[in-house]
Order: sequence, then structure tokens, then C-alpha cells
Amino acid sequence: MTSVINLAYNVAIARFLGPIGFGHATVVYTLLTLLSAVTLSFQIISAKVVAQQNTHEGKSAVYRAFHRWAWICGILIALLLFVFEKAISNYLNLPGSDLIAIIAVGAGFYIPLGCRRGYVQGTYGFRGLATNMVLEGAVRLGGSMAMIFAGLGVRGVIEANSAAIAISYLAIPPRLAGRAPNPQKSSP
Repeated sequence: MTSVINLAYNVAIARFLGPIGFGHATVVYTLLTLLSAVTLSFQIISAKVVAQQNTHEGKSAVYRAFHRWAWICGILIALLLFVFEKAISNYLNLPGSDLIAIIAVGAGFYIPLGCRRGYVQGTYGFRGLATNMVLEGAVRLGGSMAMIFAGLGVRGVIEANSAAIAISYLAIPPRLAGRAPNPQKSSP
């Protein structure tokens, strides 16, 4: 389902933005694709370590530690994008540096989203994980189309992409146990 939505997104965005607008939107979105290496690293490691824990408390403690680091990493990446937004925009030949600033907000949520999805995956919540990924694609597609029809063009598409990530993050709150010591810290 996610693949079908992504295909529909690409076709619709290309059709309604035209070649230049589609190129600008795609190059900005590609920055998130590059960051997916960090996001997927947090997701895979979180899923593995969470799944290795025998108790709900242990799973929750591990998630909290990874989640904290994911937010630190996400904020640092977002800040780097903000600091270098003009240089990145010039290098990519974009019509304005504000597109990089908008995607920086999405990038800030993108890394912690990977950690959340890893927790869900590590607790065998595959239906919730799949639903969340479909939600992200649907918000990206629907939001982009709404923004295009509202006359916001490329900027609206980038706003919809950032919003899709933030909404996906907020839509998948983990069910955590009470505070417990992190079992990874007591291991040799």
C-alpha cells in the first residue's frame, strides 16, 4: 500500500507541479531520503535491542534511551540544515532557501520517528508499523495535493512532506511501562 501511495504521489506531483517544480520538490525530498540512513539505523537497532528484552519494563527503558539519542541527533541534523540552508539551496539551484528550512523541521522529527517505528517493530506491532507508514504516505500525498490546489506549489509540497513526518511521529505513541533501569547499562 505504501508503494502504491508513493507512486501516486510522484505521478500527481509531477503532473501538477510540472518538470521544474517537480525537480525542486524531488531534490529537497531527496535530502530526507539521504537522512533515511540515520533514521533506519535507529529503527533497526531499536527494533533489535527492544526485541531482545524479556520484560516490558526493559523494552521501555531501552526505547527511552534510544529515543533520547534520536531526538538529539534529529535536532542536530535540523540545526545543520538551518545553518547551511543558503549554501545547500544555492548548490541545489533551488528557488529559495526556505525550502531547506521547511524540510529541516521534518528532518528533526524523522530520526525519532525511526526510533519509534523500531520500538513498535521490536514489540511485534507490525500492523501498527504498517499503518503508520501508510499514514505517512497518505498525508504526504493528500497534503501535497491540497497545498498545490491552494496555490502554494513547491513550498506547499515541502510543507506537506514535513507535516507528514511530524504527524506520523505523533500518531504512533509507544505504550511504555513505568521507569526502570536500562538493562543495556548493566550488561558487561
